Amino acid sequence: MSESAFAYFIRHVSEIDFQYSWTGVSMIHAILSFITMIFLFTLASMIIRARPESSENRFMAMMLFVEGLKTIVAWYAIYPFGPEILPLVQYWRAIYYTLAFLSILMYLSLSSFYPVKFLSFMTKDKIKENLYWALPVIAIVVMTSLIVSSGGIYETFNGSQHVSCQEAGGDAVVTPSTGAEQYEAVCLDDPGTIPYEYVVVEQSGLGKLLLFAPTLAAFAALAFMRSAQKGLEHDGDGEESGNKATEARALAIGFGGKAFFQGLMVFFMVFITIKFGTFNTVDLITVGVNADLKFFFYGLYGFLFSVLFAGMFEGIMFTYAILKNEVLGIDERLRKTFSATIFATLGAVLLLVATELMENLTGFGTLGGIIIGLPLIVLRKPIYATINGFSSRLMPESFTKAEESYIEAYSMVMDDGILTENERKLLSLQAKNLGLNAARVEYLEEWYNSTQDVTEEE
Repeated sequence: MSESAFAYFIRHVSEIDFQYSWTGVSMIHAILSFITMIFLFTLASMIIRARPESSENRFMAMMLFVEGLKTIVAWYAIYPFGPEILPLVQYWRAIYYTLAFLSILMYLSLSSFYPVKFLSFMTKDKIKENLYWALPVIAIVVMTSLIVSSGGIYETFNGSQHVSCQEAGGDAVVTPSTGAEQYEAVCLDDPGTIPYEYVVVEQSGLGKLLLFAPTLAAFAALAFMRSAQKGLEHDGDGEESGNKATEARALAIGFGGKAFFQGLMVFFMVFITIKFGTFNTVDLITVGVNADLKFFFYGLYGFLFSVLFAGMFEGIMFTYAILKNEVLGIDERLRKTFSATIFATLGAVLLLVATELMENLTGFGTLGGIIIGLPLIVLRKPIYATINGFSSRLMPESFTKAEESYIEAYSMVMDDGILTENERKLLSLQAKNLGLNAARVEYLEEWYNSTQDVTEEE
């Protein structure tokens, strides 16, 4: 390839038309998927470092690690690789489907830590203390057995194809993976898209099932966590049950977000199949002769991007559930991260849609960017305030024991509404002993003062 990878990326992003030219979208998704993976890995490391001896923390860290790896399902779109990448893509597919199966097992096994009435046997110590390593072993053994009994990766999941186009409107060079069928394809007519290369995979029945089954399992996990939350709330067994109920609520919200975003796209793809007939991803090779295939693109990329957003959302909610009473200020940091993610995602989607719409209507795509961009800049604060209000309802304020101790001490000295110099010195010493920094102390005092103001107004 004569041009640099960066020039290749810029050219294809600028040539996105949401009709046939989707190479730029694939590269954007691949880049964002690696960012999402790193984010989830970071959250997983925070969870395991907080309480490495806890079976619940080990399990949750493993779950986020698996979710992070699953987000890079189409990592090979990040660079215009040649056909030599096909064997690695095939091996990756075996790994990905094993991760998908593992995630299903993990969703359903959360009942070990948040009891569900008809799954009480899962709460036994011998089970929940070994889930973090036993479930991966089960998933690997099951998937390896399937692949071996079927005769190989191709026989289990089908093959992959590498497509290379060097001339507009000419014949594409299609290279199949070992055992896969040889296809013929024609390159796009638009010279601006040339050259381009991409890898596309075929989907067997088992592959399609494992691709979408985790979304269906998320609905089951949502029901389990809602059941656990209600059971713990009615248990009334002190503060511990209350904390576990709050954790179950946060996990239910996380699974609810995953079920909503990914479920919506699964149903959309089912609708596309009913309306336009069954598409296999390998049909992307013949995109130039099938105008209806653009709707499959909408469903495919909608699902891929929903995986990223759902992964970040559930990662934030899961981390909040486990660390809200363990790590200083984690709830505040997670709310800020969530609000920033929502704002950036909303802005990017609106800019993309407006730019494409204006490009089609007037031929000046930048006009759409101006129409959407200026209001986003001017109304940034009220938009952020609305998003922050929503994130606060999802992740209510929560404090560690050290923070609660400081708030209690602060409330005592502020009982008369006056903070003397000696009282400030005592509070500073208390904060030092509790391991609270100045920024966190300021936040706790502001929070306490704001709650007192609200109480007085009422």
